[in-house]
Amino acid sequence: MIQHSPYRSAVTVALSLAVVLGGVLALSTAVPARAASTDANGATTFSVSAVAGYSFNPSTVENVASGTNVTVTFTDLDVQAHTFTIYGRQGVVIPTSTDPGALVTLVYGSGVKPLVNINLTNGNGQQQAASFPAPPVGWYEYLCMEPGHFNSGMFGFIAFGEALPANLSVSAPSTGPGAAVFIIVGTIVSLVVIAIVLGFVVGRRRGSEDEMPPERLGYPEPTVPEPPPPPSGPMPKG
Repeated sequence: MIQHSPYRSAVTVALSLAVVLGGVLALSTAVPARAASTDANGATTFSVSAVAGYSFNPSTVENVASGTNVTVTFTDLDVQAHTFTIYGRQGVVIPTSTDPGALVTLVYGSGVKPLVNINLTNGNGQQQAASFPAPPVGWYEYLCMEPGHFNSGMFGFIAFGEALPANLSVSAPSTGPGAAVFIIVGTIVSLVVIAIVLGFVVGRRRGSEDEMPPERLGYPEPTVPEPPPPPSGPMPKG
């Protein structure tokens, strides 16, 4: 009967885990990164899109014309509903830990109406334009009001008549693999190393247990030398 090496079995398991985790790695890298800032440079029109991964593209818009009518075109490139809502208070960053119910009260029930609120319910390229009076010079936060979307990171900032403060800039798109990728790759490598070490140790143990005695391999069994006999005759007197 053919016996499979435990070392080989351990390596096979490790490679299988690597394939599975590799698939997870591919899925994790498919999530799009946030878009960089758009400089409207005094324009009275700008465009924003909702994209998969609970993100706006762009995630920051600055130098939009202030004190005049402005038109925004909002496109939902995702497969679910999203809103483009500019919070009506200038210079306020809403904590992402805000409960969805409290967020609705804050944005709609605080006595300050949103500067603009576009609600797209179908996704898949649905588009709508809206015009609104741009405020004086200042910056505002915009967000998606669908439950949980803001908490997942779907927000951005817009500045009228000025550039955004540097500390408000949402992260630019990442061209590297990201921390999650390094974690997954490190896990794969660790599993493979552990499987190889365990296979080697188990193989050594089983190999020593199954080792054939020398006489079955055609070699004479080693003999243990006999101890010398005790001396004969009377013992000398001390």
